[in-house]
Amino acid sequence: MHASPLSRASGILDPQVTAPMTVEAAAADASQPTDPDAPALALVGLSKTFGSARALDDVHLELRRGEVHGLVGRNGSGKSTLIKVLSGFHEPDPGAELHVGGEHVPLPLVSAEAFRHGLAFVHQDLGLLPDMTVLENVRIGRFSTGTGWRIRWREERRRVAAALERFDVKVSPDMLVGELREVDRALVAIVRGFLDLQERDHGILVLDEPTAYLPRDSVEQLFSTVRSVADAGTTVMFVSHRLPEVMDLTDRSTVLRDGKVVETLVTKDCTENQLIELILGGELEDFYPEAHHATSELAMSVTGLSGPVVSDVDVDVHRGEIVGLTGIAGAGYDEVPYLLFGASPAFAGSVWIDGATVDASSLSPLSAMGAGMALLPADRPRTSGVGDFTVKQNVSLPVLGRFFTGGRLRQTAERSTVQRLLDSYTVRPALPESPLGELSGGNQQKALLAKWMQREPPVLLLHEPTQGVDVGAKADVFDRLKEAADAGSAVLYCSAEYEDLAQMCDRVLVFQNGRVVAELSGGELTEDRLVEQCYREEAHT
Repeated sequence: MHASPLSRASGILDPQVTAPMTVEAAAADASQPTDPDAPALALVGLSKTFGSARALDDVHLELRRGEVHGLVGRNGSGKSTLIKVLSGFHEPDPGAELHVGGEHVPLPLVSAEAFRHGLAFVHQDLGLLPDMTVLENVRIGRFSTGTGWRIRWREERRRVAAALERFDVKVSPDMLVGELREVDRALVAIVRGFLDLQERDHGILVLDEPTAYLPRDSVEQLFSTVRSVADAGTTVMFVSHRLPEVMDLTDRSTVLRDGKVVETLVTKDCTENQLIELILGGELEDFYPEAHHATSELAMSVTGLSGPVVSDVDVDVHRGEIVGLTGIAGAGYDEVPYLLFGASPAFAGSVWIDGATVDASSLSPLSAMGAGMALLPADRPRTSGVGDFTVKQNVSLPVLGRFFTGGRLRQTAERSTVQRLLDSYTVRPALPESPLGELSGGNQQKALLAKWMQREPPVLLLHEPTQGVDVGAKADVFDRLKEAADAGSAVLYCSAEYEDLAQMCDRVLVFQNGRVVAELSGGELTEDRLVEQCYREEAHT
């Protein structure tokens, strides 16, 4: 059992921490009878204006009790703004109405009021504290207390353990959140939201991109928990860019475009392509770019690469070639780009690039960049960019030395270069001085891709380059990757998105248990064949 800072304390919680509202007090405050036939949530005439820009325009939205309701739209369509209005982060324009369980709820809300009215949120970053236990993360600010504000730890542990067991989340309440798998952290956040709403007959759980950083084969476990939460009577709003997930999980879906509701439909009655057309306002022609042409000239040769998961991996990549790496979670394919870039230490192996051979264990990000490599990590907010830094600072970082003369930074030249890149990569808004974190996911990714592409790297290492971006931005990213390959870059594309790999790559290497077990190319390189090779271990024994 781990002893976190809170559980090591005397067992007395500062009254100022819990005084705003306990779960029991919130439930009592929201225990007034509601109309059982009323929608779980109804928004009427919701608009939100920022300066001269209207992020939401007369939005009407209705969620039924116990349904999983999808909210979809490309980056900038208004999804995040709508959620921030519901959570009390943004104040809507005058005239909007909100009804929860048939009761009128005055706007604007503040966070405590959202919770009191039965709204709970699981955001993309999950909002969990890694140095605290599961129990503390689930119940902090909600603890049941006795005389002198003393926490009833035994009762709290039983409550959390029962909830974890109910949804088949196989973690202990006493484990540190930082030691959990990604999928278990997401499940803990959902269980926390469910417990917050357990006492309400009109609870609404808002899941904002909860699968964005989950391995593909962990998603179904999360979906099982979401379905159980909905079966227990909680209404779930599910926000995601992954349309196959929306098609699989939701009962109905509402499409936002340019801040307006385009349509609300029964999900099973439409196809994924029809949903894409509603999101974009027309057909997305040529989603994947035309085939590129690899050369016979070798760009990089990796021999005997080994690390914590992978063992004795060999891979050659030619100029103009896009080579995919894939497998199920834990197979090791996603470790390779970080070993090659020196972001994770390699145990053994050699890398030949641009006529020189280096020991893989000696690589560092600086030496990898010097050798001609660039890495675009999957975890955008933690390892790919710095959200609090400006777009200019993020984009110019790998080439900052170009803007120094006599020891002085030429800021005008730096800003001008970044502005040209943002315009070229259709980043919106194209404002170099804006914080990166204020851009939508797709626009952040395009800016970070521009950051590395300006170096014209001979070898481009990618890990889930379209993760958490909308379908329009995804097409933009694919076009840029084709341009890089056409210009002679060798691209190593690591992903669990099998259709994207089949369409974009010349060859794909399939990993199992840290080793390459299959290579697909030509007519064999299809989505179905990739799935089969990833999951059918007996085919490789």
